[in-house]
Amino acid sequence: MCFLVSLLGVTTANASTEEIRYADFATVMASQTTTETITFTSRTATPTETVKGVPKYKPLGDLENSCGPTAGAIIVGFYDKYFEDLIPNYTTYISSGTYKGRDSVYIPALMRELYILMRTNVDDVGVSRKDCLAGLKSYITGKGNSVKGLTKINETKFFNAIDANHPVLLFCTKMDLYSFSTGDNSDTLACTTYTGAHVCVAYGFLEIKYYNNNGLFRTDKYAHVATGISQNSGYLKLSSTDWCVEAYEVTIS
Repeated sequence: MCFLVSLLGVTTANASTEEIRYADFATVMASQTTTETITFTSRTATPTETVKGVPKYKPLGDLENSCGPTAGAIIVGFYDKYFEDLIPNYTTYISSGTYKGRDSVYIPALMRELYILMRTNVDDVGVSRKDCLAGLKSYITGKGNSVKGLTKINETKFFNAIDANHPVLLFCTKMDLYSFSTGDNSDTLACTTYTGAHVCVAYGFLEIKYYNNNGLFRTDKYAHVATGISQNSGYLKLSSTDWCVEAYEVTIS
């Protein structure tokens, strides 16, 4: 049975989201890289991000299909700054508030626990959306905290979530990952496409407006994401969201 799902401002027809399994890109190569050059007279870039971003963890090599646990660990690592019992005896950030990378003990242990709680590779490869969310909630509540919300959001609510310092779990069918190179009067956009269903974490919203002598001619909106792969951060375009199955704002109290 198929149904319509409205996500980040776009409506797409998909099979039941429970049938989609999300795994990391360890066995999936980038299928292609394309570039686009935008020439302008002037531009404005308005970024909004969570405080100090998020930790950018990569999956453990011995945990197969573990993008769900990796994304969950990024969420837990982010909130450990505010609820320091989430990862006992470990601090995920330095004195400036900047997040540390993955250590050799505590974050791997967190990933392994989430791997089990999310039932990774139990029914099929990777995780389902339902098991990913349930496992994350189980871990957080098990540390004495409450998950205030795992709220499905659209584009407007996405911006509001980031502005409120709440990271967002993105369940993707692919990632068209953008990076930018800016000259005096041009932007070169490089887009690398990663195929396969994947979970990542958004922590920023970027709006770029391009002007020529006749005024505004283009507006691009992006989610800034911690990818959970070797290219540990990049931008996903919000004006074309065929890649997004569901997006969830995560809040803890």
